Amino acid sequence: MTTHERAQQPAPSGRASGRHGRRIESLAVAWWVVGALLAIVYRGTVDAAAVAPEALNHGLLRDVPAEALATGVVALALGGALLTAWMRWGRSTARGPRVATYAGTAVVLLAALLLVDATVLAGLGYLPALLVMSFFSAEVRASLDHYVAPDFLFQTAVLGGAVLLTVAAVRATRRSLAACERCGRRHDGADPAWTTPASAARWGRVAALVAAAIPAFYGLTRIAWALGIPLGFSRDEVEAMRGLDLIGPIGLGAFALLGAVLTLGLYQRWGDVFPRWMLGLAGRRVPVGLAVVPATVVAVAVLPAGISMIGLGLQEGLLGFDAETWAAVGPAFLWPLWSLALGAATYAYWLRRRGTCGACGRG
Repeated sequence: MTTHERAQQPAPSGRASGRHGRRIESLAVAWWVVGALLAIVYRGTVDAAAVAPEALNHGLLRDVPAEALATGVVALALGGALLTAWMRWGRSTARGPRVATYAGTAVVLLAALLLVDATVLAGLGYLPALLVMSFFSAEVRASLDHYVAPDFLFQTAVLGGAVLLTVAAVRATRRSLAACERCGRRHDGADPAWTTPASAARWGRVAALVAAAIPAFYGLTRIAWALGIPLGFSRDEVEAMRGLDLIGPIGLGAFALLGAVLTLGLYQRWGDVFPRWMLGLAGRRVPVGLAVVPATVVAVAVLPAGISMIGLGLQEGLLGFDAETWAAVGPAFLWPLWSLALGAATYAYWLRRRGTCGACGRG
């Protein structure tokens, strides 16, 4: 075996890494199969006179009859199960099956977006403030039941399935391109120039700045309300916010502003190495997952939330953009861009810091 051939051999941990990837794909299959079974059971309990379930009556599909909606959820779950099973065990390299798989994946992901509204994103935004205030208020502690309510659990499950389906599709695409399923590097070394660390640092910086500016703008409007400043909202509505009602603007505003600051770490040095003021961690490298996982969660939750808020504004005539209404829904018009920019910035961060792959040994 030549030196070049030895260099192309997978690292010793590659087999374990491959098994790990297969477990993720198997989890995706199991997730969608269980979802399909639950959806079929639920469909059997719905009749034509039923109203839309609480989990689905806030989004773009809230006016769809419950019977038709339940049937659609069954079709969605079955489609996700078939697609993930094919991507897990299918090995066809023909163009037709690949195109059909990509098209089916796009349809399922689009349907998943329509089933989700701002429930999950709002839950993430409220959670830090609720946890702090729960030590002082029984009423706040009772509100934590929201996180085990059917609407939150259902929408979280749909988003989780969408993420697992996307991961399975990415791994299948890498296999079809003769690339490493884990890191995406081509086995022949012909990787696109935009994936190099230097290139990713350039376009990732632009994406991170956009992804930080949008939640900062949103957060400032909510903090202004908490301070009694009617920024883009009627003074009567702002003054009506008292007691528990302040958890909304304070929680969402603080969450958005904190997220904006943390987003800057996706291209700043302190996002790679812990700064000096962090005792016990100063100088150590920031684990890649510590930045990538929460940023990905937010990016995934923001997209359907933005789409549903835009739809809600269109349906209820909240898009007048006058001095007393523009901040109610207006910032949400930028949320789809926020999601895409944050996803791009997170991917650029990962490209910069992925290092040597444990599966293929490249990097």
